[in-house]
Amino acid sequence: MQKTSRNILLDILKVIASLFVIGTHCGFLFEYSELASQIVTNGIFRIAVPFFFCVNGFFLFTVFKNNRIQTWTKRVGILYLIWMLIYSYFWVYLNDFNLLKIISTFLFGFNHLWYLAALILGGLVLYQLRNASNTLLIISAFILFLIGIVIQYLGQLHVFSQQPILDKLINYPPLHRNFLLFALPLLSIGYVIRRTNFHTKLSKQFVKNLLIISLTLLIAENLITYYYITGEAILNTYISYVFLAPALLIAAFTFKITSNLNSKLVSSYSIAIYLVHPLIIFLIYNVVSLSPTVRTFVTIVLSVIASYLLIQLNKKLKYIL
Repeated sequence: MQKTSRNILLDILKVIASLFVIGTHCGFLFEYSELASQIVTNGIFRIAVPFFFCVNGFFLFTVFKNNRIQTWTKRVGILYLIWMLIYSYFWVYLNDFNLLKIISTFLFGFNHLWYLAALILGGLVLYQLRNASNTLLIISAFILFLIGIVIQYLGQLHVFSQQPILDKLINYPPLHRNFLLFALPLLSIGYVIRRTNFHTKLSKQFVKNLLIISLTLLIAENLITYYYITGEAILNTYISYVFLAPALLIAAFTFKITSNLNSKLVSSYSIAIYLVHPLIIFLIYNVVSLSPTVRTFVTIVLSVIASYLLIQLNKKLKYIL
């Protein structure tokens, strides 16, 4: 039986976003140009997670509509617990069994797994707000996101340097990069896009312009912050995310790449690459010394191979992807 061609651009973008995360964590281009690394690695590549949240918000509309929130919560929750267990050596053993750090890490997520922790709680909060008006959801999204950015700047600029405890607290990433001030706003935007079918109402030219303007804003914000505000500090959040992430989501439906490829399989690679790549980076660090850019490409290759194995294993064990 001949397979039906379908648009897989969204799944391709998800895989590319996963590769962006690898580039960010490996310091892509850093040895060649600090400016290029700042623009690409610490700027453009960091759109990956905001994009993931937007995509999840988009599909949560169907989850809510079909009353499958419990199934969704169970799936994401089990995924989080399994991968927290896989990485337990790093956040339990290497923390010398410091109970406070262990509890904190479990609640907010180890390293990249903060995404899953924030996704679960953000999704549950959005479920409670699912019947709120589109206007309320969008305005709330911007306000919450802005609060997170303000907290981030207060920390990076060490406004409370005279109060060491407060300064240390406000520089704690989970204080602003969490389910309420990061995940929920982006989930809400994706949810509203799907609920209003906004992604079907724009012309290709408009979406192109939206992408160009949003990307320009991100680069400009990144450089202004770098040169005039925080210097060498790397920020986790930029206000332009709330424009570029939805623009990418909309573009995935506006432009089409048709293929007979299994969309679910392509999507599984994006999840697997995201989840396994820190382990690959750790192994590389302990085996061979590589430049950041070379390390990026080696990590990508090994992560894709590891992802293939995880996908095969998932067919038998389930819940690991």
